[in-house]
This record gives sequence, C-alpha cells and structure tokens, in this order.
Amino acid sequence: MTHGGGSSDDVSHQPLKFALRPCTEEDFDFARTLYVSCMQPLLRALGAWDAEKLEAAFESYFDVNEISIITMKGEDVGWIQVSDTDDELCLDQLHLIETVRDKGTGTYLINSTISEAARQSKKVSLSLVKGNRAQRLYERLGFRQVAEDDTKIHMAIAPDAPR
Repeated sequence: MTHGGGSSDDVSHQPLKFALRPCTEEDFDFARTLYVSCMQPLLRALGAWDAEKLEAAFESYFDVNEISIITMKGEDVGWIQVSDTDDELCLDQLHLIETVRDKGTGTYLINSTISEAARQSKKVSLSLVKGNRAQRLYERLGFRQVAEDDTKIHMAIAPDAPR
C-alpha cells in the first residue's frame, strides 16, 4: 500500500511517497539498528545509556504482528509499531532514518493512527524519551502529557480531542 500526500502543518512541501509492508523476523536487525541509533543519543544526554538494558528492552518490544516496515523506492527507511488494547491504540515505536525525517511521513503515520483510534472510539497513547524533538510534533497533533518518569514523557490524545 502506498501512502503520502495529504497536508501537514509542519511540512511546507509534499510528503515523500512511501509504502508499508508487514514486518518479518528478517527485519529484526534493521529495526534494532535503527532503534539503537535513535535512542542512544537521547539516553546518553540523560545519563541513562545502558546498551545491555536497551538491547533487552528492544527484544521484548519486537513483535512482528504489531510492526510495519516503512519503505521508499523499495528501500527500508523506518518502522512503526502500534499495539491495540480494548480502550487504546499505543504508538509504541516510530523510527525513520535521518534522510527521510522532517518530510511529512511521520506526521502522516501518526495522523493515520489517531484517525483509526477515533474510528474505534479509542485514545492513542505513546511514550518518548525526554529530549526527543518529536514531542513538539506530538503536541501540535493534539497529544498532551499525562505522566513522566526519570527518562520518559507519557502522552495521550482522546478520540474526541480537538485537533
């Protein structure tokens, strides 16, 4: 399925065309490498970098049934993981390689998740590491902070929240 188009208030140009494909076990190394490259600078800045702990966390998160690989022109450029409960969709992970960030793809995927949750009358929740610049994007899209801990900010948006 190819996606793209639409508008984003934080992007002045057309989002890049991308496709989503189901994740397989063969995507583990790609997803892990991208996850670590995104998380390491944030956790180092907080003084919370622990490679073994991060590796164990990734292994516990990685669920091919919840993950889609984001591709552009046949190349893997990121991945998104959304889990589903009775009352919420949780945007567990969204990682893009550096060269495709800030081009509307993440905004489109987040908005799609919010729309799907609204159709199901569910909220969307997420957690992000403190210092992650994506927090501003989430706030622009209507997410509000609901809690925080030593390293993470927890956010949510209700299905009927104004956007």
